[in-house]
Amino acid sequence: MSELPTVTVITPSYNQAEFLEETILSVLNQDYRKIEYLIIDGGSTDGSVDIIRKYQDRLAYWVSESDRGQSHAINKGFQRANGEILGWLNSDDVYCPGAVRAVVEFFTSRPDIALVYGQADLIDYDGRMVLARQWEDFNALDCIARIRYTIPQPAAFFRREAVQRVGLLDERLNYCLDWDYWIRLSLAGLKVSMIPQRLARMRLHPNSKIVKELIKPHEETVAWVDRFFSQLLPPGIAALERRARSRALLNVGRQHFYAHQYSAARRAVLRGILQHPGNLLRDRALLLLILSILPGPAIPLALRLKRWWFALPPALEVPYRSTGVM
Repeated sequence: MSELPTVTVITPSYNQAEFLEETILSVLNQDYRKIEYLIIDGGSTDGSVDIIRKYQDRLAYWVSESDRGQSHAINKGFQRANGEILGWLNSDDVYCPGAVRAVVEFFTSRPDIALVYGQADLIDYDGRMVLARQWEDFNALDCIARIRYTIPQPAAFFRREAVQRVGLLDERLNYCLDWDYWIRLSLAGLKVSMIPQRLARMRLHPNSKIVKELIKPHEETVAWVDRFFSQLLPPGIAALERRARSRALLNVGRQHFYAHQYSAARRAVLRGILQHPGNLLRDRALLLLILSILPGPAIPLALRLKRWWFALPPALEVPYRSTGVM
């Protein structure tokens, strides 16, 4: 990239007017000027369109119309994007100051890297810091085998060649669309790297998908595992099938426990253990087995003791359950 590249940022938006303006300003107030900003609204009825119109002279494109969900909205943005570097920022998340410039400087110095991500803080409804989380290095095989999420989506950017190589987001996915995409990029031979800068803030609030839905995201991951391993794969990846299915089922079981659906929880946990007993030694899965053999009245107490023992702040309890941490 001999000249400074254009960065395309896409915001999929739907009925999140209370956060949307902060999201928009976090993009428009970046100190890097070559940003092409697209907002793809799904037909909001809560005042979001009025907010978008307020800034329309600074947008490359915006639309408000019915769509088939978040993945479809982002794909519509990809198909209009002209930038050499792409990213998407959901309408309740924000970029940190200087984030885009840091990404461009990294990509300029490392032409071999196709996907870069930085650190992302967790904030609450009012924008207060919940956790300055340290995200880990990405390893596609480990993420598949253990159903681990190590790339914070708002802090991730990738070159246009990634879309040209692997295509658009999978529109069947509503929850793990980003995780699936990072894996696809990596397995296509594109290099991924992490940088230490804090690039984004991820908002946790009662209406966010990972907070509102206890079970559906993990059921979607089980379906993802079934589809992924139904295709012809290299032996080293195909060998991960039982571990991955086990972990996905254990995650579903954990969520059923939190939803007080104990019979369904026990079934999912036992299926998961039978798929790969070795998972009992990882990710606190042994706790799930212990919960499975407890009588129903003792389970809520055990869950409270677990939170106390691992010292999770109450504001993080549901988000951590929803993103795969026991």
